[in-house]
Amino acid sequence: MQAANVIYLSSYELIMSFIFMMVTIVLATKFMNKFVLSSPVETFIKRRHKSGCLMSATLIFSVIYLVQGSIEQSTLALQSLVISHNGFTTKIIAIALAYFTVFYLITFIASVLIIFVVSLIYRKIMSEVDFDDEIEQHDNFGLSLFLSFILINVVIFMDKPLSHFLGSLVFHDYLGKL
Repeated sequence: MQAANVIYLSSYELIMSFIFMMVTIVLATKFMNKFVLSSPVETFIKRRHKSGCLMSATLIFSVIYLVQGSIEQSTLALQSLVISHNGFTTKIIAIALAYFTVFYLITFIASVLIIFVVSLIYRKIMSEVDFDDEIEQHDNFGLSLFLSFILINVVIFMDKPLSHFLGSLVFHDYLGKL
C-alpha cells in the first residue's frame, strides 16, 4: 500500500507540474505582453529580435521558476492527508487541489510582483538608461543579457523564502484532523 501511495503522489506531482507549467507559460506571456514588455513576445519572435526574445524568455522563465514551488508544497499537504488517513479519498484530493490552487495563486502573484518591483527599482537606479528604447529600438543584446542575469539571480534568491512561506501555510496537524 505504501509503494502505491508513493506512485500516486509522484503521479499527482508530475501531472500537476505539466498542466500548470503550460498554464503558467500562457498566463505569464499574456501578463508580460500587457504590463511589462514594450512589444508583445510574438512581435519580437517575428522580427527575430534577439534582445526582446531574450528578455521575454527570461521573464517567463522567472515566473515559471517561482511558481513551481507551489506544486511541491501542495504535494506535501496531500502527503500529510494520505498518511493521516491511510489512503486517498475524493475529499483528500479535493483538499489537495484547493491547497494547490491557493499556493499557485500566491506564487503567481508573488512572482509577478517581484518582477514588477525589480523592474521599477532598476529603472529608478539606472534612470539614464531607457530600457525599452535600448532593447526594442536598438536591439541592445548586452543590456538584455545583463538584465536577464539580474532577474535570474533575483528569482534564485527568492525561490527558497517563497517556498518556506508556502510551507508555513501547510498546517499538518489540522490536515490530520480533517
